Amino acid sequence: MYILGLNAGHNATACLLKNGKIVGCVSEERFSRIKNHSGMPLHSISYLLEDSKISISDIDLIVLDNNLKKDPYFSKKFLDAYTKKPLKKRVLSKLGYRYPNLFKRYFNVKGEMAGSKESKSPMEVKRKISSILKFPIEKIEIVNHHLAHALSCCFNVSKKEKTLIFTLDGEGDGLCATVNIFDGKDWKVISKSDKTASLGYLYSIVTIFLGMKPLQHEFKVMGMAPYAKEHNIDKIYNKFDKLFWIDEQLRFQSKFNAPFLDHFFKEKMKFERFDNICGAVQKLVEELACEWVKRGIEKTGIRNIALSGGVFMNVKVNMKIAQLEGVKKLFIMPSCGDESNALGSCFYGYLLYCKRNNVAFSPKPIEDLYLGPEYDDKYIEELIKDKNLKNKYIIKKPKNINSEIAKLLSKEKIVARCSGRSEWGARTLGNRSILANPKSKDTIKILNETIKDRDFWMPFTPSMLDKDEKKYIKNPKNIPAPYMILTFESKEKAKEDLPAAMHPYDSTIRPQIVYKDWNPDYYEIISQFKKFTGVGAILNTSFNLHGSPMS
Repeated sequence: MYILGLNAGHNATACLLKNGKIVGCVSEERFSRIKNHSGMPLHSISYLLEDSKISISDIDLIVLDNNLKKDPYFSKKFLDAYTKKPLKKRVLSKLGYRYPNLFKRYFNVKGEMAGSKESKSPMEVKRKISSILKFPIEKIEIVNHHLAHALSCCFNVSKKEKTLIFTLDGEGDGLCATVNIFDGKDWKVISKSDKTASLGYLYSIVTIFLGMKPLQHEFKVMGMAPYAKEHNIDKIYNKFDKLFWIDEQLRFQSKFNAPFLDHFFKEKMKFERFDNICGAVQKLVEELACEWVKRGIEKTGIRNIALSGGVFMNVKVNMKIAQLEGVKKLFIMPSCGDESNALGSCFYGYLLYCKRNNVAFSPKPIEDLYLGPEYDDKYIEELIKDKNLKNKYIIKKPKNINSEIAKLLSKEKIVARCSGRSEWGARTLGNRSILANPKSKDTIKILNETIKDRDFWMPFTPSMLDKDEKKYIKNPKNIPAPYMILTFESKEKAKEDLPAAMHPYDSTIRPQIVYKDWNPDYYEIISQFKKFTGVGAILNTSFNLHGSPMS
């Protein structure tokens, strides 16, 4: 039994489920080389079918969210709005900011300011997919955007206890946030927040205000935030007072329509320092997200928590939530932007199929994320020959390549590793990674300036052996952290061993805990490196140049 889950909007992705298990998942940008590719993931679909040696006719259901459109607000028109917005739109935008209630009713914030088109109806989407893929329309299902976010977590949450699932993003199907209860087989949505109060928009608009790209560079705002002094943050934070709040129904509310918040920043943040703005926005999002989760726990009594949606790519927000006293267990969708909706669509389709066909429902947990393409020795040897690479590089094949890599790293060399299946999602987890010695701060400058073309203030991350986790990070609740989606306070040993692989200012760590049975070769590299150096972790960063798609 096969389910094909799709996200055909921002960061288009295809995912294949076989008998309850995710067997492949890949985002279109890895084939098209277009960052955050938006549209039908045709190359990704072809790869999944070919890799599993099946055809489209073998698929039992295709499921996707109702997002078959270009990025809604953050198009070129939106990015040009500051200097090129026509007079009519400038006036309407300003009125929308000044009179939010009127414009919420009148426009329903349909995106006129950005020139976007509304989503097609579910039937239109089905017809389009059926036509493109030559697939029976009656075997295509549409799932709500935020429900897909929520269900993406359900492979990995308890099947015996209830889980409280929070979704939080820019917007999807008119919403920016939901609160859900999942009991192992079914779900109940207990709160929905309108996109007019979107914290995702807030973070994206401040990203634009600071001269960076939305839906790409929000992490830079988060990375800069710790550099700001608390007393300077508080001066700006006061200007955000009552800008957003949470009502009794766990819904986000906002003083202004979120898509018009550029006017707030122009009026209130003019001449304020960039680091202080970053710190204030980060503090606001952290406090609101924590209050939201805390009140959700108090209302339901459920202490098992799961998080999904693009705002939860903010690893510092996740750390604050993990530290809440009421949180017992925590699972965060590893790459929880819209790319995760392909997995949520698979879960939804699998549940539907099992109910309709009276089949036992038994989803398998997602473990390692090595779900993409791989290259065998024959392919590599032919590539070397076709590109005549022997004339440009010294090429050799060591008897023990893992030990050789560890030895090079111990000598402070930088190694690019391509091995096995590529990782799905926004994080590199060792198979498509640039590796370095985490003890050498000189490495940071080399990586930033000569290899990655990367901002100087952004931290790198360590891949660490599971048996050395307690030596390096403070994790009293033993929350699993194999995906680089959660930050921890560091211990003194980490500051000694991993200075190049932590945040350079606040010394927090966003680790990848490496398990031997998930990736034996990568585990061996780190183990060999530990034999040479005594350090049970290595610095890990992605292949891609700054601003380029994942490799």
